Amino acid sequence: MRFCVAAEAVKVISMQRFLAELSSPIEKVDFEKSWRNDCPLNEIPKVEFAFQGRRISVLIYSDLSDQWPSASFHRTFSETIRRLDAACNVRWL
Repeated sequence: MRFCVAAEAVKVISMQRFLAELSSPIEKVDFEKSWRNDCPLNEIPKVEFAFQGRRISVLIYSDLSDQWPSASFHRTFSETIRRLDAACNVRWL
């Protein structure tokens, strides 16, 4: 019996995940529009947002060597939320 093994290049994708809970709901369309205006696509890694009521799950695709520092991301995210609703608070889970 012979086994043939093909060598393939394996690409590892690194991700960061954040979960935020808002004190009041924000519309996903409004948030994403504001996010795109605040964060030019060529300056940040790819980011996906999943809205579930007042909870927002965030997935950031980044290289291990180029991860977005948590404090910086929290600040950028919170600023985007507060531009839409100045009274809205963000709690990180």
